[in-house]
Amino acid sequence: MCRAILQIAQRTVCKIVLQFVKILLPKLKKPRHLDRVYVGGNKLRTSIAVIFVLFGLTALAACQSTPVNQPEGALPAGAASAKPDIPPLPELDPAQIALGETVYAQNCAACHGENLEGEADWKRQNEDGSFRAPPHTAEGHTWHHSDQQLLEAIELGGARLPDNIGGTSNMPPFGGVLTDEEITAVLAYIKSQWPDDIRASQWQVTVQTANQ
Repeated sequence: MCRAILQIAQRTVCKIVLQFVKILLPKLKKPRHLDRVYVGGNKLRTSIAVIFVLFGLTALAACQSTPVNQPEGALPAGAASAKPDIPPLPELDPAQIALGETVYAQNCAACHGENLEGEADWKRQNEDGSFRAPPHTAEGHTWHHSDQQLLEAIELGGARLPDNIGGTSNMPPFGGVLTDEEITAVLAYIKSQWPDDIRASQWQVTVQTANQ
């Protein structure tokens, strides 16, 4: 009911504005001194009329571009294709998390902290130019990267960093130390410590990276 009333009102306003423009526009004459600022007499009325016409043209354009038949809550045309569909956030496996916690304590906690807090003052580089171990909590940047990037970081360590990144990493590669199952479990454990919104953001990055 409300949508029908809104559609009628929109059509009525558009018709009124269109008639107003058709009637008034032919009667306007260009002032002889457009480059002067003036008030009073016919010049003031002409200026006011020009303003009303410009307002009418703007309103008419808005009326013509308003999709009156668009359903409530519908996205604008093309909006659905602006980003790929994101599948639901996967559930974490408690058994995998437990394994990951054990593996993390044995192999990662010495540098990244027992509670994933990272090294102190981790944003500063060491004197040798190497990066300090960052936190894996929501305060760090781990969740800014896709699953594939994080798995490669664990497997390859600092060797994965390009030369132009502005620093080095002392992280050793774990590809020959841990099994694929253990590496995946470590990542699952880290994710289990994130709030839901952080997990969702990281999952979106993972999906979008995979679709590239």
